[in-house]
Amino acid sequence: MTIIDKILLFIFSLCIAILSLALVLFPFQPFDLLSRDSVQMLLDNMIGDYMYTLIGLIFFLISIRFIFVAIKGDKSKDKTTYLIQRTEHGEINISSDTIVGLVQSVADHFTGIRDIKTKVDIIEGQIFINLKGQVSPEINIPETTEDLQLKVKEHVENCTGVNVSEVKVLITNVATPIRNVK
Repeated sequence: MTIIDKILLFIFSLCIAILSLALVLFPFQPFDLLSRDSVQMLLDNMIGDYMYTLIGLIFFLISIRFIFVAIKGDKSKDKTTYLIQRTEHGEINISSDTIVGLVQSVADHFTGIRDIKTKVDIIEGQIFINLKGQVSPEINIPETTEDLQLKVKEHVENCTGVNVSEVKVLITNVATPIRNVK
């Protein structure tokens, strides 16, 4: 939910709360403002005043917006999965984000492949790592990617104690060389 949605929801909820309170109090008629005559006069004044139509239309559109937000859901929800290990002292949960961090710590110091993006899937206790990046123009791609796969696999296995099932590398492009300006 965006900040605009939160503000709209606050205003909408406040108006609904005031209307609800008026409906609750109307049968008791505690104030002249909520008397039958006052409400009748208010309704009579609304006839021909299109400002109320505009206000009603705004509330209707806000309602439609919230219905779509509710149906659509929040796709940015936490998609973190966990690798669960049991030891004699209890349970250890390692998040997929942790494994991404481990992979990035190797990938960031690796030469020959740049702008590496990491995706980790944990499926039934097995780790699947997908790397996507660009290669430097002067490298041997099969040798370099195999070296990267091996280093990532060893590092993740050493840190988590779990076998990595697969390290898939996708090379998307050739990176432009970086010039050193002095």
